[in-house]
Amino acid sequence: MKSGILAICFLAMPLLAEAQFTGPGAGTSSDNRQAVVTTVAAANKAPLDTPVRLEGQIQRQVARERYLFGDATGTIAVEIDDDDLPRESFNESTTLRIEGEVDRSRSRRQRYIDVDSVQIVR
Repeated sequence: MKSGILAICFLAMPLLAEAQFTGPGAGTSSDNRQAVVTTVAAANKAPLDTPVRLEGQIQRQVARERYLFGDATGTIAVEIDDDDLPRESFNESTTLRIEGEVDRSRSRRQRYIDVDSVQIVR
């Protein structure tokens, strides 16, 4: 009986010890995490679901939650939920930092960024 309980404890130990280093360089050597894309040109070529962090300007609104976003490398459509927009007013000359991931429209023709957060860069 004691040996059975001891065996279960040894088998469960790896499940309990899952702490990981989260500092500089964590996860860059052995796992296959995708790098964060930082330019519109790279986002236009990146695979779906690639994380992005872009700085640039919203050039214009094209639909209710759709905008055209640009930086020095090009433009891309972005979808931003109203509650993810900054509370402070901004215009086409305001530099913004957006974070999200690459997605594709249902027609599979146009790439866009599904935005999770928007910040005004100061």
